[in-house]
Amino acid sequence: MRTERKTKAKPPRVSPTPRETVELCDRGEMLICGVTGIEDYSPCRVSIRTVRGAVGVCGRALTLCWAGERRLMLRGEICQIEFLRKAVGK
Repeated sequence: MRTERKTKAKPPRVSPTPRETVELCDRGEMLICGVTGIEDYSPCRVSIRTVRGAVGVCGRALTLCWAGERRLMLRGEICQIEFLRKAVGK
């Protein structure tokens, strides 16, 4: 008598870095996921490296609240957000 084997369901594949996302709350708080580093920081401009390029944030009294697990929290008066794609071949 032959029994059928039950196959285990494979868990969904999770990438090692979270997807690159930006959440903005009232132009005063910003959460960025997929961060690989910080290129430049000053109270009026922050440039953050991600897998696909960089995110530039301009404003007033910008502070880095916390960073970890490829996430970064930024607070202050956010005036402008700029997305720069990584050049091909880099």
